[in-house]
Amino acid sequence: MGDGVRVETEGLDNFANRVQDDTSRTLESGYSRASVDLSGGVRFGAGNAGGGVHAAKTRYAQSLQASSANIVAYMDAARILAAAAAKVAVAFDSTDGTAAQRTDQVHDALTTAVTEAQQRRVEADGHPTTRGGGARAV
Repeated sequence: MGDGVRVETEGLDNFANRVQDDTSRTLESGYSRASVDLSGGVRFGAGNAGGGVHAAKTRYAQSLQASSANIVAYMDAARILAAAAAKVAVAFDSTDGTAAQRTDQVHDALTTAVTEAQQRRVEADGHPTTRGGGARAV
């Protein structure tokens, strides 16, 4: 039997694969090329002791750090979302398979019950008290 509801999970799989691929190929590679090492501080204005330049360097470093943290968080969220979509697809696929098996089991049990009931009815029809019972005078 097994002709119940079938969830098409291809879209979820495609989504998960696409997000993973875009994250690793585009975001990670672009981020690694664009990332700036700030461990040695901001390099511009090193010879200028003015307060405005120092304030600009501080804001620049804070902005880069915040942007970098946002990109890393975005990539982490994308990976989590892709993994969740893949897990949902697997769960739906296994649930559909289990549901189909259960439906087949129920169908088989009902078919067996009907067959048994029909066999018992045939056996009972030979008894004189049942309709059409084939009772014979002795």
